[in-house]
Amino acid sequence: MRMFAKYLIMCAVAFVATGCVSMRKYDSARAEILSLTNTLEARDAALAKLQERYNDLDGVAKQRADRNITLEEEVAKLAKDTARMGRERRALVAQYQKMLEDGSVEASRMLEELSRNQAALEERSARIAELEQTIEARDKALNDIRRQVEQALLGFDGKGLTISRRDGKVYVSMADKLLFRSGSFDIDPEGAKAVRQLAEVLANNADIEIMVEGHTDNVPYRGTGQLRDNLDLSVKRATTVTRLLLENSKINPLRVVSAGRGEYMPLDEADTSEARAKNRRTEIILTPRLDKLLELTK
Repeated sequence: MRMFAKYLIMCAVAFVATGCVSMRKYDSARAEILSLTNTLEARDAALAKLQERYNDLDGVAKQRADRNITLEEEVAKLAKDTARMGRERRALVAQYQKMLEDGSVEASRMLEELSRNQAALEERSARIAELEQTIEARDKALNDIRRQVEQALLGFDGKGLTISRRDGKVYVSMADKLLFRSGSFDIDPEGAKAVRQLAEVLANNADIEIMVEGHTDNVPYRGTGQLRDNLDLSVKRATTVTRLLLENSKINPLRVVSAGRGEYMPLDEADTSEARAKNRRTEIILTPRLDKLLELTK
């Protein structure tokens, strides 16, 4: 920066000595300065929008599964635009150097404006780099927790348990044949064993948030007593699994959220027995805490 300041002073002296460049060149250079400034302001707006989009990650993570633009795509776009802006800045510097040769008293002021814009550009580049590092940390956390869960539940392969990663989360999906009898929310001993083994993993990963979702098929609930419909049944099943997880005293209850989805989020909408069996499930959704990301977007 000191060298750049000396350079500007030399430029100003040269301008005073050599006079003014043509108005056409001046107007053209000023137009490009305004264009760069507008682009930087657009980057500000993009970063602000990114903050708004992700400042509620802990509470409404499910909603962002429906968004078409992922966080990785947003950061990649910002990085690409920043690189383009850097190229534009270099082109402007070359133009101003040419103006120095022609001798413009306005070029010094415009170079100072360009310097301020360049500082803003470098700040945004640094923030993008931090976001990318946070995304890498999140991905590592997801891969680690998935590997641990797979190892802990290895004995339940082929028994109605699947583990997958999507939308920045790890999904542990347990079919009803593993957990519950038809129309019941009393958990099967084999299913309870799987939940307790999963709880051991979660107890050792305190930075993982947990959501337990109950899902049913679209066959109307025919039971009696305290349950009215499939929604009630899904809530009770999610609560049953949550209580079983919380038997492990190392799991903070504030980390766990229970939700009943009823028949409204099917995996397969076909009207077949196979589809209905697939839809009857309890999902334990694991999400790394993104406090660092929220801090950066602020």
